[in-house]
Amino acid sequence: MNPELHLSTLSAPLGRKVKGLSDTSYADLNTWPTPDEGALDEKLRAQYLDRKKGVTMYLSGCAQSEIQKASGIGLKQAQRLIKERCIQTHPDGLIYGWRGLIPNLHIRPYRRTKPVKVDPYGHGAAGAMQTLLALHPDLCARLEKHILDLPKPDQLGQIKKPRMLVWKWFINELRKLGYEQRGLWPFNTKSNGYYSVCRHIDQVFAANPKKATRILGSPGLEKKLISGDGVDRPVDRVFQRVEMDAHKLDGRFCVMMPQVTGGYVPKIIHRIWVVVILEVYSRAVLGYYLSLGREVSKDDVMRTIKMALTKWHRRNLSFSDLAFSGEAGLPSGISDKFVGACWDETSVDGALAECCKTIETILNDVVGSKLITPYGGFSSRRSKDDRPFIESFFRTLGSNGFQRLSNTTGANPSEKQGRDPEKVAVTSQFQLEYLEELLDVLITNYNATPHSGLGYRSPLQYLQFICARPGEALRQADPNSVQGMLNYRKKCWVLGGIKSGRKPYVNFEGARYTNEILGQRFDLVGHYIWVVNHLEDDARVAQASTLDGMQLGVLRAAPPWHKLPHSLRVRSAINAAVRRRMFTLANTVDAIGAFLEFQEAQADKKLPVHPAYLELRRILEQQAQLNVGESVLETALNKTSLGLPEDPSPQPNAAPTVRQDTNLPTPRMAASD
Repeated sequence: MNPELHLSTLSAPLGRKVKGLSDTSYADLNTWPTPDEGALDEKLRAQYLDRKKGVTMYLSGCAQSEIQKASGIGLKQAQRLIKERCIQTHPDGLIYGWRGLIPNLHIRPYRRTKPVKVDPYGHGAAGAMQTLLALHPDLCARLEKHILDLPKPDQLGQIKKPRMLVWKWFINELRKLGYEQRGLWPFNTKSNGYYSVCRHIDQVFAANPKKATRILGSPGLEKKLISGDGVDRPVDRVFQRVEMDAHKLDGRFCVMMPQVTGGYVPKIIHRIWVVVILEVYSRAVLGYYLSLGREVSKDDVMRTIKMALTKWHRRNLSFSDLAFSGEAGLPSGISDKFVGACWDETSVDGALAECCKTIETILNDVVGSKLITPYGGFSSRRSKDDRPFIESFFRTLGSNGFQRLSNTTGANPSEKQGRDPEKVAVTSQFQLEYLEELLDVLITNYNATPHSGLGYRSPLQYLQFICARPGEALRQADPNSVQGMLNYRKKCWVLGGIKSGRKPYVNFEGARYTNEILGQRFDLVGHYIWVVNHLEDDARVAQASTLDGMQLGVLRAAPPWHKLPHSLRVRSAINAAVRRRMFTLANTVDAIGAFLEFQEAQADKKLPVHPAYLELRRILEQQAQLNVGESVLETALNKTSLGLPEDPSPQPNAAPTVRQDTNLPTPRMAASD
């Protein structure tokens, strides 16, 4: 018998009408699901093909003699195969189709039809559980509810129920129905139906995977279960999508705080974040920022975006000259064509700092990127699997970097292995400045490390290879827009005037500002003007203009904010500390110096290091390197500090001169003799 079927027969119109088939979309036999015929052994495949030919001929309207001769089955058997197997619903939601013709394939679950009679050996109770539940549908519904019942998120209750408790509840319900008194199943078995209940629990969990994952695992596993595998959100070109996220570093680090009596005291920093932007197609890190706050802020996110759009320069390392690999770097540091390279989509998690309106506006206006948040687009589950590439990078950063050091806290408490990370950080004086250098080395070396998913090219090599192809054009951000990302603009009311006997001035972010030009514009008193801070790490100066765009020059901050450089965020933190009466601040003293002295006086106390103190140290270090031209270590040894001259009016981008009257907290310990 030739088992081959002609396609013309399959596509022919139905010659016989079959209830439940002829009036549906499955009347076209070409739409029937088909099994992998090659997976069947020779005997089963021959029987399957005979059935397939018989069903096809039956639906085509062939006579019984023709069907019997060609396939060996009759009309009644062909009709039974169609109704009882082919058009039955498969667990995948479709009909079985041709899959229902596979010999020995169970289409319907076993249903017991005879009374349960258990023999002395415990046999004869097959299907007893299903029979009992079919007789008591109310009990079946209550059992399923008991298995899947979970307390509300704000209520106290039991989450994980042992199977033994479910079985005991089920046995007690059967006792109420009199099953034990009559000696019926399961009370006539050795295990009292325990294993049957366990199998039913597995069936209920399989039919309700979402709730089962929450019961057996955690809400995180529930999100992981329903997250996609990426096939519905493919990336087919470079700079199409980036993933941005913040990661808390697994380690303990310290800062060396100078004391009035001399020497330094190590102070532990408990929480440090790194914000990273990773290009999905090449796996290359475009930019990062080390956040020193208790939580990541929108300013940290903006600094990360700005770093990804500006040119990267290799650091001068203090611990090694060979730490960087030969090709280590960020894309903007290896080629000018990647400086300001823009991307189309930015995938983030649910952190408010990343989803806020300010970040969305900057991405849209400066980068031309759409923000994909957990509350829209494909990333609707707020799961780590929605950003798999950057989560994989963070695991690599931990396993190949910080988790290999003795001051690491590890991915979980068990990984400490008897170590005291805080003691190690204090003893080794692993300071924040060393962390910044190490982080730069780890990230840039990652970009130069071969990746198995990129044909064993490094992310930088793959990025250059893709962008070298004809037709690959990159969008470039406007440099002026990039530099102005962190500008802060505010309308300020001009105060002073003839009646008060004071020259015109404005209050801007907790400080008084004026200059020679504004001081002569008494006509602006009682009106608004624009005040803009262009220097993100120096709030001592600000640009002013009228509402119609007429320039008013550079405003200078009045005492006590006129000496040391600081950011608006640092000033806000200092003013908040003053309002909480943590320390006092007078106009005759330098606010930054007073704050440094207050924080360093707390070095021997249990209070954590204030994030504003850490940011202030970073600003002073950058200004020292920029303006003095000497190393940080030399700056610390010389105890120099920075300040603005008080007599001439500074220009917006002018570098302040060096002063020698205020001690600068040392960023690093000096090398021992």
